[in-house]
Amino acid sequence: MCLTSVPPRTPRGACEVLLHDAHGTLVGQVVFRVCAPCRTGRVLGIWITEARQREGLGQQALRAALARGRGHRWNTSLQSRPGRAFFAAVAATEGVPLTHGRPLCAHLLGPIGRVLHRLRL
Repeated sequence: MCLTSVPPRTPRGACEVLLHDAHGTLVGQVVFRVCAPCRTGRVLGIWITEARQREGLGQQALRAALARGRGHRWNTSLQSRPGRAFFAAVAATEGVPLTHGRPLCAHLLGPIGRVLHRLRL
């Protein structure tokens, strides 16, 4: 398994951790944002191809993302029922709370969220 970290394309853009198998096939991805000044991070999405689930790959990829913001406070976007169980398990092993909710700082809102935040909506 090969983990590749992709930096953001813009200063406030999302980062990615990509998982490729031995044949170079993409089998998973974590998309996240980190705000260094506020020391916060937000997991925007995670997926592992169905055939490779339950192998610990999601936790491995998420651990790599969390390392980009070591010591930061983290949260996630909306979680499905299986997602809640997954994030709770990762939080327990990594010692980092991973609850869902609004971003922990305005910098992680994304372009539309920043406009709404400025308008106080």
